[in-house]
Amino acid sequence: MNIAIFAYSRTGCKTARRICMALPEAETLCYAVPRLAEPGFLPLEKAVYGAAFSEMDALIFVGAAGIAVREIAPYVRDKRTDPAVLGLDERANFVIPLLSGHIGGANALARRLAAALGATAVVTTATDVNGKFSVDTWAAEHGCAISDMGGAKQISAEILEHSVPVCSDFPIQGPLPDGLVLGESGELGIYVGYRCSAPFMHTLRLVPRVLRVGVGCRKGISREAVEAAIQTAFASHDLDLNAVKGVYSIDLKRQEAGLLAACEEHGWSATFYTAEELRAVTGEFTESPFVQGVTGIGNVCERAAMLGAERLLVRKGAGNGVTIGPGNEENRTIRADRALEACDVIAGYPVYVDLVKDRYSGKELVSTPMTQEARRCQMALDLAKSGKTVALVCSGDSGIYGMAALVYELRGENSEPEVEVVPGLTAACSGGAVLGAPLTHDFAVISLSDRLTPWETIENRLRCAAEGNFAIAIYNPASHGRPDHLKRACDILLRVLPEERLCGIVRNIGREGQSSRILTLGELQAADVDMFCTVFVGNSSTKVVNGALITPRGYRNV
Repeated sequence: MNIAIFAYSRTGCKTARRICMALPEAETLCYAVPRLAEPGFLPLEKAVYGAAFSEMDALIFVGAAGIAVREIAPYVRDKRTDPAVLGLDERANFVIPLLSGHIGGANALARRLAAALGATAVVTTATDVNGKFSVDTWAAEHGCAISDMGGAKQISAEILEHSVPVCSDFPIQGPLPDGLVLGESGELGIYVGYRCSAPFMHTLRLVPRVLRVGVGCRKGISREAVEAAIQTAFASHDLDLNAVKGVYSIDLKRQEAGLLAACEEHGWSATFYTAEELRAVTGEFTESPFVQGVTGIGNVCERAAMLGAERLLVRKGAGNGVTIGPGNEENRTIRADRALEACDVIAGYPVYVDLVKDRYSGKELVSTPMTQEARRCQMALDLAKSGKTVALVCSGDSGIYGMAALVYELRGENSEPEVEVVPGLTAACSGGAVLGAPLTHDFAVISLSDRLTPWETIENRLRCAAEGNFAIAIYNPASHGRPDHLKRACDILLRVLPEERLCGIVRNIGREGQSSRILTLGELQAADVDMFCTVFVGNSSTKVVNGALITPRGYRNV
């Protein structure tokens, strides 16, 4: 632990020395105002405060609390990253945690110093005062990331009045802290695990850093490509990036600048193994002759992830030169296949480019991240104007929540470049086929994403579809930023439709881990969904026949 101690009087300097003796394992730097010129103390200049705030684990002010408040005020940003700040009077009668009491450890440090100095620790945080469970302290002690600090405040406030339910992907050993009870449902609760789960209406996720990411990559890979591959793999398997313990690879990649830059950017540790160490790992791995020829072993990423781990969660796949995460191409149309074979450039969101680039090798690849759709389409148009044939790839169908309309909008009234829309298979079709045939009659397709459409408009469309007795395919039912949108949608539908109305959910359509279930509208209201799910709501004639969800067209004599 690195600690800066500031003293403003002779007596304060004596107390500072006592603090150093009380914390023998800590790396301490002591500062005193220049007029004191105390041996062992560095001169305290104004610039020291900012440097110490950004570099030290804790700052201890020996003097009036007001001095500490004024000096740290310009630098206070976020309780997740701000250092612990404590104030002591010069005679060490009182130790006061001023900042980062829980996550930064100021409360614990105050109690330790008080015991060592014969002082009184003045702890003011409500959970400590009332002897209740502190979310942020527990998370810090157990190496967990907190998904939402606002949610942590809600939990802390609730615990003061009521017990809060908690569920965990890991065995809970020993008694639960005061204020917690076991539970998997309710208005507000805590989930401990590495998945992006939300079992409660308002879920605070505590994410342990336990996942090892094995990475194999081509020489000269970019930081962006490494990040995109890891993010894609995690998203497709409902894993939280905060759960990353570190990145693991072969020692041939020890100097790979893009890989190291990605680790530095996210604060991930990087560990490298020899080929002999990786070869010794037992298990079934996805072997590659090319990787065998380069490294001497047929698989780097899976073996590196497994060295020291319990089990392999995600198998190897390929993406933008980085091996990490799977895909499926069976539902690609023949026309789309021909277009991709004929093009010079493949453009799209990185996830979609990665899914096709290996099959159509030798193409120029262009991508932009999420929220940069207009830039992506304009890049495709500009490349087409230069004389290149460009395939702008989308998931599903480019004309259904895809880029086709945006391309036409950006081209405007110009006749060049020529634009051809190649139809694809949207999730309503492919997901419906998994369930059976829920969309055989008239149906509506509605997205619950309110990023581009006001929620009031979405509400009206849901209500009208229900009143019109349409079967409904629902896209984007939930995300991190809108975890309760499907519940809200069900509330609207239930004003018109009965609770027993048949529905279906399909997750990871056409990909590894595909799953589906049939349920009622009443059950759908509490269902756990995410952005990888497509939801189906039947009409009044929808029924289950031998396990298949179907909506009859109304043919006679059936």
